[in-house]
Amino acid sequence: MCFGGSQPSAPKVEYIGPSEDDIRRNEESLAQFQASIAEQQALTAKSIQDQIDAANSRTAEIQKQYDAEVAKASGDTSAAQAAAQKAEDDALKAKQEAAAAAGASYTPIGAYGVTASTTEAPDAQTTTASKAKKKPKSSLKISPTAAVGQGSGLNIGV
Repeated sequence: MCFGGSQPSAPKVEYIGPSEDDIRRNEESLAQFQASIAEQQALTAKSIQDQIDAANSRTAEIQKQYDAEVAKASGDTSAAQAAAQKAEDDALKAKQEAAAAAGASYTPIGAYGVTASTTEAPDAQTTTASKAKKKPKSSLKISPTAAVGQGSGLNIGV
């Protein structure tokens, strides 16, 4: 038997991928996304650096105040310590003036002048121990000798 005179041929396979326009749009979208991420990272890094700088300056200020207090407590009145004390006093005075200008009453509290006391609350309510509830005795009684034979015993729900 003959089915024809031609030789069978393999099917033609063509890969049709995204067009050049699709590829270009995807690349532009990716580039835009990368730029926005880089911008966000730069803003975050700047914000964190600003916080670090503020914390460092505040730490330096606190260290100067601490050094001045230690020098004052130990009786050291060197010129450097006196200058640090003057800087602390000037900063405190500036804060007081700023608070007065804002209309607030500013009362400075010393760094180590904190006290605590304990007082009893007026009309304090107390609790008492709870009493155990009285439970009625069980009315179900099963005799141990009642379940002797097969099929005997308690049948509930039959």
